[in-house]
Amino acid sequence: MSQIRKATHNLGSKNIIGEGGYGPVYKGNLGGMPVAIKLLRPHGKQGFPEYQQEVAMLSRLEHPHIVKLIGVCQESCSLVYEHLPNGTLQDRLANGLPWEDRVRILSEQRSALKYLHSRRPNAIIHADLKLTNILLDAGDVSRLGDFGTARAVHVKPLEEETIVRRTIPMGTIGELTTESDVYAFGVVIMQLLTGMDGIKIAEKVRGAAKMQSVLDTSAGPWPVVEAERLLKLALRCCSMERKQRPAITSDADWKPLDILRAKAAPASKTWKWNCFAS
Repeated sequence: MSQIRKATHNLGSKNIIGEGGYGPVYKGNLGGMPVAIKLLRPHGKQGFPEYQQEVAMLSRLEHPHIVKLIGVCQESCSLVYEHLPNGTLQDRLANGLPWEDRVRILSEQRSALKYLHSRRPNAIIHADLKLTNILLDAGDVSRLGDFGTARAVHVKPLEEETIVRRTIPMGTIGELTTESDVYAFGVVIMQLLTGMDGIKIAEKVRGAAKMQSVLDTSAGPWPVVEAERLLKLALRCCSMERKQRPAITSDADWKPLDILRAKAAPASKTWKWNCFAS
């Protein structure tokens, strides 16, 4: 704990760079390396189980678009991550983001989810995908973070559906599946393409007289035909019928995103990643 205090100037308020259900997030310096330190707040919305879950998950994951866990402090239940100076995708979007960067980030995050859902024998469901849990480095390259509610679910060979029961906060029982992440990703897609908040966003997009009319003009001139196709795919992601949602692991389903990504930047700048690597 002494190292944590030293790295953050004794947990000084000037070092706080974020706040969440888990507790405050401090910017610090460990051995000359800039880091982000998430400190458990007693009696917060999240607690020791989420701390354990995040350590268990991130300690075995390695992907260019998933946040890196550098270390832990068991005494204070602190988590030490790489520092991502450009903050959350939500903040970045509010300050303006070209459509090319939005599409690239979507492609990066689909790659991260594909990696998680493709792991065997246990697929990983993130379960809390949203703009505030996508972080950006100095070059606006994205990382998926906050794995406190993630779940590893055993998948039998040739079985793509992964289901685990959990209690929803309101007290009802629901199914947490890979399709749950797909739904959340559909919302993120629509937020990045339209600039709208996530509340009833599928209804707003579905109800638009012309899909082109909901594209966020502040992002610059969209390739309209390709953007509309991606919006239609996002609406499929948000279908109330789980079986209608495209699998993140199905490259054929995600061609609209790939085509738009190719228009946004040369292929030489895209990440190549083997999602089946252990």
